[in-house]
Amino acid sequence: MAPNDKDIPISRAVGRFFGHLWNAAVRPTSAEDAGPKTVRREEAESEGTIDGKPVILRRTVIEEVEFKDEPGR
Repeated sequence: MAPNDKDIPISRAVGRFFGHLWNAAVRPTSAEDAGPKTVRREEAESEGTIDGKPVILRRTVIEEVEFKDEPGR
């Protein structure tokens, strides 16, 4: 029978904690496992006035296409 989390000694809990941190640092992320992707970035900026106060409007659009398999295969 597995012990409850309340029954685990503090040394075991600390070991688990650092084990989780170690695994997170060592394992590759899902982004590294993903196939190639295409990214397009479009930016637009315009200046104007609202109620007599100068304003700048910026718009940024980022489009991403991620291929699960190599294109053409």
